[in-house]
Amino acid sequence: MTPDTNDDIDTSTAGPVEADDSVGSMDRRDYLQTVAAAAAAAGLGAATTGGAAAETADTSLSIDERIEEHRTGTLEVVVENPDGSTVSDAEVSIAQQEHAFSFGTAVNADRLVNESDPGDNYREYVPELFNTAVLGNHHKWRFWENNREVADEATNWLLDQGLDMRGHVCLWGREDVAAIPDDILTAIEERDAETIRERSMAHIEEIITHYGEDITDWDVVNEAMHAYQLQLGVYGDRIDTEEPWNGEIVPWTSPLLAAWYEQAASVIAEHDLDVGIAVNDFNQFPYAYTDNRYESEIDHINANGAQLDTVGLQAHIAAREGEFNSNDDPDGRIDADQVVSEINTWADHGARVKITEFDTYNGDDWNSDEERADVTENYLRGAFSHPGVDAFIMWGFWDGDHWEDEAPLFYEDWSQKPAYDVWTGLVYDEWWTDDSGTTDSRGAYTTTAFLGDHEVTVSTDSAETTESVEVTDASGTTTVTVTVAGDGSAADDTQPPSVPTNLSVSTTTDSTVTVSWDGVTDNGTAGLDQYVVSVGGSQDQTIGAGMTTATVEGLDAAATYEIGVSAVDSAGNESDAATVQATTAEADDGEDDEGDGTDDETPAEALVVNDYDGDPAWASNRNDLGQWCGAGSFENGGGEVEDGALVLEYDNAGWFVEQLNQDVSEYSELVLVLAGDDVQADEFLLDVGGARGLLSAFTDDAIGTSASTVTVDMESAGIDPSTGGLSVRLNFWQGGSGTLEIEEIRFQ
Repeated sequence: MTPDTNDDIDTSTAGPVEADDSVGSMDRRDYLQTVAAAAAAAGLGAATTGGAAAETADTSLSIDERIEEHRTGTLEVVVENPDGSTVSDAEVSIAQQEHAFSFGTAVNADRLVNESDPGDNYREYVPELFNTAVLGNHHKWRFWENNREVADEATNWLLDQGLDMRGHVCLWGREDVAAIPDDILTAIEERDAETIRERSMAHIEEIITHYGEDITDWDVVNEAMHAYQLQLGVYGDRIDTEEPWNGEIVPWTSPLLAAWYEQAASVIAEHDLDVGIAVNDFNQFPYAYTDNRYESEIDHINANGAQLDTVGLQAHIAAREGEFNSNDDPDGRIDADQVVSEINTWADHGARVKITEFDTYNGDDWNSDEERADVTENYLRGAFSHPGVDAFIMWGFWDGDHWEDEAPLFYEDWSQKPAYDVWTGLVYDEWWTDDSGTTDSRGAYTTTAFLGDHEVTVSTDSAETTESVEVTDASGTTTVTVTVAGDGSAADDTQPPSVPTNLSVSTTTDSTVTVSWDGVTDNGTAGLDQYVVSVGGSQDQTIGAGMTTATVEGLDAAATYEIGVSAVDSAGNESDAATVQATTAEADDGEDDEGDGTDDETPAEALVVNDYDGDPAWASNRNDLGQWCGAGSFENGGGEVEDGALVLEYDNAGWFVEQLNQDVSEYSELVLVLAGDDVQADEFLLDVGGARGLLSAFTDDAIGTSASTVTVDMESAGIDPSTGGLSVRLNFWQGGSGTLEIEEIRFQ
């Protein structure tokens, strides 16, 4: 469905017909029932149907804080022998299989059934990328009555793939999009109110009972604010078609609208179905005129028809400003926090919220597809962080089957759009559990897991087993006990790992020494756990097993130290230490001693975001500030840390984020220490504090083949350092290719 672009001028205008059918879902029905019950008990409301609890978002928290609070839970794996004794040092791995949250798309039933063969991209991507589906057209009244077989075949195919199905839609009062049966169009023209009432009530009962609990929830009436031809057939001139908000009968608060919802609730109750009741409309985000109307519609249905389970926000986002089509401040370009604030308007009316038809259309007015990807990320992060939201469904995902040929994820030739990396990077990476470790002395391993379905694999010295567990409780602990024979694989391991080799000094300053070494393997069964870095024989720090560099800080200038590195396995066995002599530099006088035009030492007062040394490291997705960091879509995946630098290999693709989540107003400059062969500052975008543009637009500093200090004056660049949700972002969809090394990001 297309959003109305006007304010209080012409609310009867609606957009073109939806050319696509269906939607996809990630969770099985029985799983979602468990999620619904647990979510309600945890104060989250039902995940899909009946008894849903409204919940607004606490905007004092950051996006990531809300995600951690509402979308993750504690998972405890307890390992026991068949005799009930616990097993310490057993190896545990946790791999997520499904999200509890619904990530979906609209699907074209006719294409799925008649125009797509097994193995086609369309059939392959739907279950791969989504866990929820909705038919774009074939559950609409006329389509369904004329071709029920296609609707049923598509619905069954999607259910067989493990997707959940929303019902869209029982009734839609638009006459120009083939959604209303021919006899009802005649009844509208003749003002035959009795036929319209009887046929519509019968259809609501027929379609809901036909699918039963195969459908999670139904949009009973679609776009009552904007499309009300059915009601015109009943009320006639009592509805003012020029100013419907001023008529004797207002379509979105009419008795007939309430009666349709009362009928749906009665049918569901009579047949004892666990099926939700939904309302759905557009323009809630960019236009204020919908606020009071949609809220009054929701309250009217709740009071006079049926208690709603779902408030649907379509979220078709166009790059324009109202009726003036200005590109100066397009309506879709709001940040994730603004998305949350808008959703709060609808999240306090006794029902859960779903984003039902997201896309970024009206293409000529967008600056780029990268901009659309950024907007997609904002809406995704905002919706996923909101405790009152249960679903994010896009209205088609491929340009070859989209009502405006402007789907979010794929061009017509199936090449990936920038938003594809946003979608997969969030849904299946950043918000996806993939963890491992060993049980402690109690035989338990505990981690934080995203709500959903997981596989837990446990290995001992003699056996391995895998079990499934559903994490549904965001406020408590989900415990699964796994019974497996044997002892922990580390229990009898007395062999230390090998001694680290090729230990060398990488860099020195007047107060730090950075060393690197070759990674080692464990000689026993426990597995490598960490490295111990020592100074003069005394432990200075520990480094995770995946790291092979460390920086020792707080040293005296012009002094010589013995730096040692030993390897430790999970059983506590420690190798001998490899050692190297290191001498710190003379005290830094701020001069350009090396003659390269820069002072490469990090100022003592600087705020280091990430120096890609030590622990936490890039691989742990936490930077030196303890905040989330990540990257994706590069030629080398999410980047690799080598010799104290993050290496990003790009070829017209790639995204990178370092989150700060703090005010940096006391600093005036953003400093990037970069290196690269033939890397230009106009080959990637910098996005920080509301400023977004090519790096070359913010600084004249060049990127050399060795470490180069690139400084951005924040005031000149228009960076707002005061926001609490601040992050440093780079994206590489600018047509260039190369290898960029990031040695440090800091504010000074």
